[in-house]
Amino acid sequence: MDLLKPGQRISLFFPKEENLVEMSCTISNVLEDRIVIELPPYFMRYIEFLEVGKRLTAKVFSKIGTIDFNTIVITSPMEDVFSVELDYNAMRLTASEDMPVINAIEVLNIKKEDSVVVVKTIAISTEYIKFYSETPFVQDENFSCELILPKDYGIITFTAIVTDVDPVYENEYTITYSSMTENDRQTLLYYMYLYSNNSD
Repeated sequence: MDLLKPGQRISLFFPKEENLVEMSCTISNVLEDRIVIELPPYFMRYIEFLEVGKRLTAKVFSKIGTIDFNTIVITSPMEDVFSVELDYNAMRLTASEDMPVINAIEVLNIKKEDSVVVVKTIAISTEYIKFYSETPFVQDENFSCELILPKDYGIITFTAIVTDVDPVYENEYTITYSSMTENDRQTLLYYMYLYSNNSD
């Protein structure tokens, strides 16, 4: 995916005794389902945490913020190539500043029972969508959605849950993504990345 590139700094986190240890590394290659990591010279002191099957958390540093995700070691650091498998479902993009807001240029279709409700988006991010709707929604309500991005950025399908019913502004709701395919998640991250790079 475009947010992960060779040469970026990546930190691996794992518990050691009662502390959380950060090991700063470099991405050397990005494959479809994994990233190849160049380990620092001192990695042997943490070899017990880099065994095949071990689970780690990782943070990648990019120009627009940090990308956090869970990962699993799939090759030994003693081999020629050390790589970890990505968990795209757990990825989270945190911008350096406030997440960019895009006003009412995406179309959000919500499947509610046997009908489709078309709503007006107010704000969109990689974690949530805020929208306005004359059709009422309730807290913790679940449904399927289709987000149509402008131009040729694509269409994203996912399931979502209502996490906020605005107490002040009537008919304004916030949903968070509860299930999304890896491909759609990449499309959304890339869309937000393009928007950030082309915003003042």
